[in-house]
Amino acid sequence: MPDITGSKPGQISHSGDWVWAQAGTVIELKYKIDIMDDKRRGIRDSQDAHNALTQLAKGARNLLMASGSCFVYVVAVFARTKARIFRFDRSGFSVTESFDFTTEKKHLPTFLWRLYNPQGYSTPLMRGADDTISLPTEPEQERMRKAVSNIQAYKGWGAEDIDGEHLWIRAARYNSHTGELEIVRCFTFGNILSRSDGLFGRATRVFRVILEEDVDAKEQDVNAEEPTVYALKDAWPQECRRPEADFYRLIEEHCKREVKEASGEEREQKQAILDSVAKCHGSLDLSVEHDNSDHDPQLHQTNPTGEGGPNLARHHMRLLLTPVGTPLKDFESTKSLVGALFCAMRHHQTAYNAGVTHRDVSEGNVLFREVPLSGHEFNGFLLDWDYAEFTPAGAERFNDWFPDNPLPAADVDKSLKDITGTFPFMAIEIIKNSDGVARHPVLHGPHHDLESFFWLLVWMVLRHTDLNKDPLACSKLFDRLGHQMKRDYVLEPMPIDNTNRPLYALLERYREAVKIQNLPPPSKPDNDAEELFGPAPTSSNTAEAPIPGNLKYEDILGILKAVLVQSKLPWPENDKAQEFLLPSTRKAGRKKDGSLRVSMMKNATGDSSASLSAGTTAVAGGSGSKKRAAAEAGVRLGEGSGSKKAKTAEGTVKSRGKKK
Repeated sequence: MPDITGSKPGQISHSGDWVWAQAGTVIELKYKIDIMDDKRRGIRDSQDAHNALTQLAKGARNLLMASGSCFVYVVAVFARTKARIFRFDRSGFSVTESFDFTTEKKHLPTFLWRLYNPQGYSTPLMRGADDTISLPTEPEQERMRKAVSNIQAYKGWGAEDIDGEHLWIRAARYNSHTGELEIVRCFTFGNILSRSDGLFGRATRVFRVILEEDVDAKEQDVNAEEPTVYALKDAWPQECRRPEADFYRLIEEHCKREVKEASGEEREQKQAILDSVAKCHGSLDLSVEHDNSDHDPQLHQTNPTGEGGPNLARHHMRLLLTPVGTPLKDFESTKSLVGALFCAMRHHQTAYNAGVTHRDVSEGNVLFREVPLSGHEFNGFLLDWDYAEFTPAGAERFNDWFPDNPLPAADVDKSLKDITGTFPFMAIEIIKNSDGVARHPVLHGPHHDLESFFWLLVWMVLRHTDLNKDPLACSKLFDRLGHQMKRDYVLEPMPIDNTNRPLYALLERYREAVKIQNLPPPSKPDNDAEELFGPAPTSSNTAEAPIPGNLKYEDILGILKAVLVQSKLPWPENDKAQEFLLPSTRKAGRKKDGSLRVSMMKNATGDSSASLSAGTTAVAGGSGSKKRAAAEAGVRLGEGSGSKKAKTAEGTVKSRGKKK
């Protein structure tokens, strides 16, 4: 726990345990350690300094997560009378020069006054607090909870399901008639759907919401449509990346045009795809001004300086999405799991046909629909186009269909060679390229994502079924940074129990296809060797020497469809997902599901938050210059412009690469 914690404005003392949501700032006390080296204008090169920075960063991370603030301040006191003030946001941190608060007596009081009394705030918020989020009153909560309980799909929810941390969050939705963005007020209910636990990076949070405007319309007209339940995505993407909403727009427009051009049974199939794909209903960039919104845009952007500054800049975005999803790891049966992957793969194919490559097929990006779609046996979907990119044809199509928002097609090929993805699910060739082994950049294609679907299925089977023969199998396969473990894995039959016959048959056929995709190209004969020894021996059995070939949609979808629909092999019943328990050999400090603990609840026995790596560099110093603390922040490959980072589903790893 922090040495000193300052509560939020209006927070009264109480006898129970304090939680991070009540904290406004923290102060860490060190006897001698000064984290920064003013002469080097960077982090002091000592283990003690790095440990102190880690501790300070953990406090900042917990403050940001618990409050949802745009930035937070923490203080380091050292050498009894010296102090530095740190400002952390989603790009890094800046820090003041050290000062002696016993002789320069105005600095700390002035800082605390400004921290708790920011100019321009009409409510008791701290400096850095998000000015587009507020707490609903009790009558407002009661009204909105009643509206939720009247929605047909949520009538089975009890009060405990609807309750949660209720917030008003500002977002935007496209007007169904004009297509213009309109500012709306979102009411959150139920548990938060997703929350990133990293300090630096996108800091993605996803809430389940209904809109006050929809509730107003329903109360005024009983015949009006019932309010839609949305997933509200709140994130801090890099400014240099394409808006995620652009990919959603192109995919949806492509689907609509295909429905319009088709007829008969084909039209029904196209309509089913259009109905089932994830959609974006509005995107709000809070770093710019908007009509009918009085927020401060400067609050919602980061402006890092120094090395790589422009590429590290982030801005605050919100998207309204449908459908609301539930985690893949909560599958009711292995058949439903495979069915969800089948749906997501069809959505991936649809997106690629539209001109979009996903590039981050992973556990968090394939979900079940919270409310099943009527008439659909399987209810999975693909979402999260944060790391997607247009194909050259897609870029051209986007510019034709949306001339008001053109994009430079020339950048597409270069971007498709960027290394992106979530490490456990990345294709072998992509990992090999990230290791620096490949001699030329790899163009990320659909076959790489089709391989990611395979690794996702293996991940789920090893973690959440009783078919796994080795309790350490998942960590042995996915915790290694290199590509060789995966390459070795696909060379042998699946090391799992084959009692689930359709699942085992699927995995075996899929594994063979992945193996063929990753075979080395045929080598050219060596003239000297042939002269000395004669022609190299070859196999007459073509099955022993398959020809390398990339995975194709029709082949993999055909395999999935065969075991789901056409196979006579019986699927087991009631084989729902099992809770994944980390092996006892793992380090303490992780929850049973493998994710990092976050010190946000009571903490009577010590800080339970996961440690951060402070072994990085900082540039510039003093006068508010941006410092980059390299906390292991759950960043996927593709974030930043320097060292290559990968988000793992069991934590975070980092592979160091050379600066370009």
